[in-house]
Amino acid sequence: MTLLLILQLIGILPFLPVAPMASADPHDAYIRTFRQVAIQEMERTGIPASIKLAQAILESNGGRSELATKAHNHFGIKCGSNWKGPTYELKDDDYDDAGNHINSCFRVYRKDEASFIAHSEFLRDPNKASRYGFLFRIPPTDYRRWAHGLHKAGYATNPRYPQLLIDMIERYHLDQYDLVSPDALDKLAGITRINDVKLTFAREKETLATIAARTEVSVNQLLKYNDYVYTPDTPLNEDDLVYLQPKRSYFRGKQSWHKVQPGESLLSIAQLYGIRVDKLRKKNRIPDGFEPATGERIRLRWKIRKSDTPRTVRQGPVPEKVPIPDPPKQTLPKEPARPAPSVVVDDDLPDSSRPRTEPVNIAVPSVEDDPGRPTRATWHTVAPGDTLWRIAKQYDLTVEKLKSINRLTSDQIGVGQKLRVK
Repeated sequence: MTLLLILQLIGILPFLPVAPMASADPHDAYIRTFRQVAIQEMERTGIPASIKLAQAILESNGGRSELATKAHNHFGIKCGSNWKGPTYELKDDDYDDAGNHINSCFRVYRKDEASFIAHSEFLRDPNKASRYGFLFRIPPTDYRRWAHGLHKAGYATNPRYPQLLIDMIERYHLDQYDLVSPDALDKLAGITRINDVKLTFAREKETLATIAARTEVSVNQLLKYNDYVYTPDTPLNEDDLVYLQPKRSYFRGKQSWHKVQPGESLLSIAQLYGIRVDKLRKKNRIPDGFEPATGERIRLRWKIRKSDTPRTVRQGPVPEKVPIPDPPKQTLPKEPARPAPSVVVDDDLPDSSRPRTEPVNIAVPSVEDDPGRPTRATWHTVAPGDTLWRIAKQYDLTVEKLKSINRLTSDQIGVGQKLRVK
């Protein structure tokens, strides 16, 4: 059920008149078949559903054209230099140097809906921003300006093209599908999209609580959607990415790889591209507790081959479970108090557990200065979903205190990592 229909049913929007259904008019059936995908594409990209339906009807003769029936191509999109899929040849408006009418190359899609999506991507292609970019500053409810804008951008050479679109929209009342514009509402709330996932950019010192209030997404959902990279009440930096929907399993854009920069982690890369961190880890065959080394390439879509597995470094040393000896029974002479050491000695970590490569984030526990005295420490093993904030609350600590006693330089921790909590 569409948002438009829901608002109509509960009385927020009136039911609008719909063109009479005439069985003799194939356009009616075409509109009923493809209006849902047109609305979905309007919500995803901002292209009015009325414009998309009107263009599709004109270009495909209501789905009866040769291209629509044999190539699932409803918008007459040609192959272009970047198309690698199947093709269909048909005479259109191409001529050779001698002036002979020759076949044009058109794209073939696996299903009709794919053609509607491809039409959206054609208009919002970054390489065509100088040509079509201004259209996306026109409200989706203003189909007249969109119709004239398409002609101005050179989408069609027919001087009557804008009026043909407008006549089609008004004849079949296609503008009823433009009444609810989620993108326009999202703009007011500071919401945009990456990888077709809704997100917002944090304002300076904003918290998840304030973001939850202005986006109507609960704090618990924000924590989950962002892989617990943030804590509920910690002030965020300006322009931090906060996802408002579940991230996707792969990147839908053109980029296939990401080169790891200094200081980046799988988590920060996942946030950058709107991908779930567990899916990103699986695609690149990186085990829990490890991060990709600087300079390595991370696959954003398909799973890599074993031979392409990137070099990794540990997130942090995982100490072995070494039993702590009981204090000696004999009474030692009391020594005068010594000042706190200026250098922390990591006696609790055996040399065998230290990785040869530099770890991303090392937890270095504090120990007593006197090596002759045994240390009774309490450790916490990081589990999936743990954050510094959660661990600190569990042991009645502050995040700053937890980071201090472990000598952590960032908020990133890894599954299996040992943190000292006492």
